[in-house]
Amino acid sequence: MVKENEISLDELIAEETTKRLDEMASPDYEFPKKITRWDVVWMVVGVAVSTILIALCMTGVIS
Repeated sequence: MVKENEISLDELIAEETTKRLDEMASPDYEFPKKITRWDVVWMVVGVAVSTILIALCMTGVIS
């Protein structure tokens, strides 16, 4: 049952998408900097550490 004040998820997504695209289309929008090699290194290290910790938990070494 949909109440009068509720907006469907599709409408909410469409509104937010339009709002963000309009914001990005403005001439004074500042795009984020590109990632560097060090950013990639830290992401890989984070994934590796997380994978090791998950493996240790699954094998019962740590709980």
